[in-house]
Amino acid sequence: MSYLFNPANYDLSDPASIPNLLIQHLTIVGIAMLISILIAIPLGILAARYKWLYPPVISIAGVMYTIPALALIAFLVPVTGLTIATIIIPLILYAQIALIRNTAAAINGIDPLLIEVGRAMGMNGRQLLQRVTLPMALPVTIAGIRIAMVTTIGIASLASLAGTDSLGTLIFQGISNLQSDQVIAGAILISLLAIVADLLLLALQVGLNRYYNLSLTHPTGIYSILLITSSSALLPLCSQS
Repeated sequence: MSYLFNPANYDLSDPASIPNLLIQHLTIVGIAMLISILIAIPLGILAARYKWLYPPVISIAGVMYTIPALALIAFLVPVTGLTIATIIIPLILYAQIALIRNTAAAINGIDPLLIEVGRAMGMNGRQLLQRVTLPMALPVTIAGIRIAMVTTIGIASLASLAGTDSLGTLIFQGISNLQSDQVIAGAILISLLAIVADLLLLALQVGLNRYYNLSLTHPTGIYSILLITSSSALLPLCSQS
């Protein structure tokens, strides 16, 4: 534990200091999660809309998730070199299964009555997606993002094997130098980062659940969604008048 509380390890001028490694770790996770979400959310929507597409998409994502991280990194090194892309690509692949599955489940779990009400109000497919489907699917989708985020934070610790520093560098350096304090410090920091990220996303998920109140046992929740939807649909008419 002495490594974690040594002020010298927080020197910002040192690229291998804890703050700089934390920034590197967050950068890797942020890039990977952003790209993962941009890929997985549309795939989840398509898989929910076209039922025949769900099995192959989930199967492919599941197969990618089973590939060992070390093997995938070793395979990518001759292709992408010792660059950040070598760790970003595996992180994107591993995040797909949780994101796609939860997105599809969220959309399939929406009350069909609300979709019919939206259509009765004259909404087209795009408007339904933007004003009803995606907002109501957010809580369950966030649950998938939580799983993907924790997984990504953990696997990002292998970035040093791909030539990129992260908090995992502390672990590998500690093993090489036989410094158990450094190994423990790296493990603690990665664990704390995963816990904090999960708690923040959990708070967001709980807040969204309360806001939309999706449970059918709470009719007021459905009425509030209909009110929001109605207001969104009538807004263009009000602006014209």
